[in-house]
Amino acid sequence: MGEAVSPYLHLYIYISISSVLIGICGIVIFAGKPIPSMLPHTFRRTMATKIPTSFKSIIYSTHNVDDCSSVLSLHNYTAAEDLNSSIVVRTLAFPINPSDVNQLQGVYPSLPLKTMNYSTEVPSAIAGNEAVFEVIHTPRNSSGNLKKGDWVIPLQANQGTWSNYRVFPDSSHLIKVNGLDLFSAATVSVNGVTAYQLVNNFVKWNKGQNEWLIQNAGTSGVSKLVTQIAKANGIKTLSVIRDRDNFADVASVLEQKFGATKVISETENNDKIFGKEKLPEILGPDARVRLALNSVGGKSSSSIARKLEKNALMLTYGGMSKQPVTLPTSLHIFKGLTSAGYWVTELNKKSPETKIKTVQEFIELYKSDKIVSPKNEIETVEWDVEKDSDDDVLGMVKNAINKKGKKQMVVLKWD
Repeated sequence: MGEAVSPYLHLYIYISISSVLIGICGIVIFAGKPIPSMLPHTFRRTMATKIPTSFKSIIYSTHNVDDCSSVLSLHNYTAAEDLNSSIVVRTLAFPINPSDVNQLQGVYPSLPLKTMNYSTEVPSAIAGNEAVFEVIHTPRNSSGNLKKGDWVIPLQANQGTWSNYRVFPDSSHLIKVNGLDLFSAATVSVNGVTAYQLVNNFVKWNKGQNEWLIQNAGTSGVSKLVTQIAKANGIKTLSVIRDRDNFADVASVLEQKFGATKVISETENNDKIFGKEKLPEILGPDARVRLALNSVGGKSSSSIARKLEKNALMLTYGGMSKQPVTLPTSLHIFKGLTSAGYWVTELNKKSPETKIKTVQEFIELYKSDKIVSPKNEIETVEWDVEKDSDDDVLGMVKNAINKKGKKQMVVLKWD
């Protein structure tokens, strides 16, 4: 008979083979794929992170309409809060939105309170309203539903997001966004919530019927989400976009990738003959155009309003043309048009539970592949937390503010 094999040898062989398999799987999983921080939360492994001893934030104490980036500085400080009894988060990414710029200019209706909490010489505020964070510390006696590694966004605006770390008193100030990818999570608070509420919160739709909404600025981030959310709910969409040389290509992408039922040009939108002869063919029999979403203003707004049925609603949530919303008297008298404004910040301030519910429902749509990640619509710049100097970070953000084209997003690289 041969010698008995030691059980420790079996254990050693098992561990060795397992280690090799794990290594191979790791290579297969990550070869040619996005870096882990870009992947959905469910695919990321959270590393142990200590409570920070110092913070870096981009702050401002004054405003400048002509050159808003000139009021910014990068400030290092020690948090005034008791970190052990607070929720501490590190920033994964923050977008730069038009409302952020307007706040720096001092022209936005909602501004953060400037305080001395950041050890500054004068009262200051941290810039930014939107970001996705990762929880790195919760108090021992925390009764909330958050744990280390959760991805979260601020419940309300004006919290200050252009920072490497932030501190919140408890979980009631945050919304969990596990399940979203980095780009969707970082932008859901503005674009995602706006689009979802515009579609779902103002009109009681009749499923299975030929009901439509019409919107201008069809290539915007909100509009692309509107068409996807509407399609998921069985609502048809007519999207208006600016005339351009590659109109057919752009329209095809909006229809095939982002779910728009039909895309038309501003020329067609403003053409009364098109409205009488061609539009009925597009809409089909027994069509009801029940909602108009306006973010342009001027002639475009009156043209989409004309296509609404009687007693319909037009919501204005932006004014890219910087022209006033002009509506014919006849639409109010003879068609009973209602025209109202929508402001995501104020609505969710009045009803925080509405925002929480909206985000949760948005996440479910994303997880069921009804919503496409906006990653291809966003240009990123990287903030290497360990290597970039203060001047590098400040310069990067200032450049992003002044850059035209795609939405800019700062992605923080953590070792």
